[in-house]
Amino acid sequence: MQSQVIVLGGGVAGISLARTLINDHNVTDILLLEARPELGGRAYTETLVNNATGAVTTVEKGCNWIQGPGKEPILELADKWGLQTARTNYSDSAWWYDHFLDEQEQAVFTEGYDNFIEHAPGYSDLSVRVATSIMDWIPVTPVQKAYEYWNIDFTFAQPPEDCSFANAFGQEAGIENEVDDFVIDQRGFKYIFVQEAKELFGQDLNDPRLHLDTTVRQIDYSGDQIVVRTDKGDFSAPHVVSTFSVGVLQHQDVQFKPQLPDWKKEAIFTFAMATYQKIFILFDRKFWNDEQAEAMGVLRKMYDDVPEPLDIVVPRWHADPLFRGSYSNWPLGVLEEHHANLGQPVKKGDAWIHFAGEATSYEMFGYVNGAWDSGISTANAIGQCINKGDCPDAKIYDALKTCPQESSMRRRDGAPRAPRRHHRGPRGGK
Repeated sequence: MQSQVIVLGGGVAGISLARTLINDHNVTDILLLEARPELGGRAYTETLVNNATGAVTTVEKGCNWIQGPGKEPILELADKWGLQTARTNYSDSAWWYDHFLDEQEQAVFTEGYDNFIEHAPGYSDLSVRVATSIMDWIPVTPVQKAYEYWNIDFTFAQPPEDCSFANAFGQEAGIENEVDDFVIDQRGFKYIFVQEAKELFGQDLNDPRLHLDTTVRQIDYSGDQIVVRTDKGDFSAPHVVSTFSVGVLQHQDVQFKPQLPDWKKEAIFTFAMATYQKIFILFDRKFWNDEQAEAMGVLRKMYDDVPEPLDIVVPRWHADPLFRGSYSNWPLGVLEEHHANLGQPVKKGDAWIHFAGEATSYEMFGYVNGAWDSGISTANAIGQCINKGDCPDAKIYDALKTCPQESSMRRRDGAPRAPRRHHRGPRGGK
């Protein structure tokens, strides 16, 4: 089957991309292929069932928060479709144990944390562990370690040794969360994205341009057209967009023929795919404060009378071949130029393989906003190429060099970052 554009993945980025192509660029000759029987990607719900009463509770296995500045596109979608949320108030928390850091310990961490967050984008790259040690924070006691876990591991879904201080923390410094809403809608977070897709593909999602339950096996760009080989047959187009997660690309669950160029593979394998683990347990009565056998063991140490659970949901994001993790994180030693390469298209002749998804967003990697925005920006580039012949001249950072010059990449606030010792020399990619 031939089309102008094939979108691989029916998650947030894929839906955003299809929506922008159709609505803003009148590019309607598209195909959207999704491996699962439903749309939404990592906006993925599960149900807890009380077999005694038949009551069903929907929980979010994947993304759960709407975060960002006031005019946040996901918030606008939530308002449009009446998504039910609750404002997150981290200060209004209940604690079972009252073993806290003393005021001096808290001050060492919070003052140093705030100072480093503010200045992170200008620092040379360090691990978060080194950075916190410099600010005299070295956790020794269980309480100190728990406090650090809450502030670092919980946010980045990776330990401080694995996180880039300049880039992972630098991103946090650039985000102002005027909005921090927790999705509690029983239709699921995915509802707003599925509704947007229904405006494109019909209320029954039976448009022939949408192919669910279709698993991509190979992307073949050895010829004049790009051929996408799936378990349901072959599809071809001059523009193919991968919205697969970094984890899927790293595991090579989808094969490329020929293999991707070295600059692209390097970008893919340098980024990290973190796993944010949520465990949902349904009981017949509330006995708390609030995985399987391990979680029950912990609860029974805390409480004398813990009933058997009625249902448990333990997501396995890392083991799922369609996701291979929850969201991307910026590891230590990864340059801005690596990240730029991650989002650059691979071109052969008049055929393009584009890359979108949260990991490709410089401002908001790891966030739902980043996935949505990446779909828009990629669709704009494709639409301009198809309608005006103004195709993007991919800027590829090709050869790792050591030089004293200032990095060609610029920070999100428009100012150049501090000079890096390792620099990639740019070249115009075709």
